Amino acid sequence: MIKEIRKEEFDGLAVTFPNVTFYETTSWAALKEYTGWKALYLGYYEEEHLEGIGLFLLKKMPVINAYLAYSPRGYLINFYDPEILERFNKELIPFLKVKKVFQLIIDPYLPLNQRDINGSIIESSFDNRPIVDKLIGLGYRHTGYNLAYENLQPRWLFRLPLKDRTYEELEKSFRKEAKRRANKKDYFAINVRELREEEVPVFKDLMDRTSKRRGFIDRSLGYYKQMYDALHESGILRYMVAEIDIDRCRDNVNREIEKLEERIARLSLHKENNEGRIKEENVTLNANRNILKQLDICEKQHGKVVPLSVVCLLSYGREMIMLLAGNDEEYLQHFNTSNIIVAELIKLALKEGYDYYNFYGITGNFDPENENYGLYTYKKQYGGEVLELIGQFEYTIRPLIKRLYDVMLKAYKLTKK
Repeated sequence: MIKEIRKEEFDGLAVTFPNVTFYETTSWAALKEYTGWKALYLGYYEEEHLEGIGLFLLKKMPVINAYLAYSPRGYLINFYDPEILERFNKELIPFLKVKKVFQLIIDPYLPLNQRDINGSIIESSFDNRPIVDKLIGLGYRHTGYNLAYENLQPRWLFRLPLKDRTYEELEKSFRKEAKRRANKKDYFAINVRELREEEVPVFKDLMDRTSKRRGFIDRSLGYYKQMYDALHESGILRYMVAEIDIDRCRDNVNREIEKLEERIARLSLHKENNEGRIKEENVTLNANRNILKQLDICEKQHGKVVPLSVVCLLSYGREMIMLLAGNDEEYLQHFNTSNIIVAELIKLALKEGYDYYNFYGITGNFDPENENYGLYTYKKQYGGEVLELIGQFEYTIRPLIKRLYDVMLKAYKLTKK
């Protein structure tokens, strides 16, 4: 039996399912309400026992007086039991039809297989293609094993398993350069903290700089404020920032310069035996003098305490997700804040007991010539694994209206183009 669940009860029931994500929460539904979606909370019961649950977001299409339904990263049910899946679907589709839904979209948070850090399928790993075949048999259309970002949500992710591991153990899998940069936190006087509500524009500013550099259109400040309103109070969302304390950093660098100058002076007493070491020390000395110059420039432009990197952090269920990240590229290479903030957030995920730190979307194209390859290599420098999900599915409930919708959508795209 399928029945509607009160909003006040939904989160407590949904969190009992192992694959729950922040997408299946009343907080996420509240955010989507800003863009015209309304939430429908459904539970599936067999002999009074809850076997499945789902958040269904409904958006009314103009003219046709019918709804498109999307169950983000859900619904939540035992997909490994084909019989229960069939019984659930047999009741779900008529239920949604009564609600004037003409099409349902789902993208279950289920892995297709098990892959290693390089994206290769691990030999003798599981294979969830039978679940794909079952959904197709029930009338769903699979949108395919796409490699890029064609779906509503990314099908390929990159994550770092944390369960039963210490930070010291994880750090061993970091690439040498990533580890070195992350360990410069104290030297560069970098503080990683959560932004307050009134500081959301700080997050937006660094996202703007990143979007201009990478050539994508960023969300508006209003949207980021809506995200905060909808997701922060429940503990799901935190906007995190890595900021530099100019004066503290300058003191550290000046002390290091003094030590380097003293070492070079001692080595120069026997210059003929120490030419190699003197050269190395001078390279380090010049690098630190350059840091002082960058600190002066940064202070003149931005003040004494300067935000250099931000992350939109979402924590729910078994994982902490780095959904979005932005940086001030002008100073990133000098102060390593991109590496520092990630390392500190991995520590936070360990402290709060999450099983995964999820770097979120990548593509499934691991060719170094792929234009998105750099994003993947950035994420893999911390170790981890590639996660390939089973994909997106569409169920057409009212075919005539679906065809009309497709015509209208095509006309809209042509007009917009």
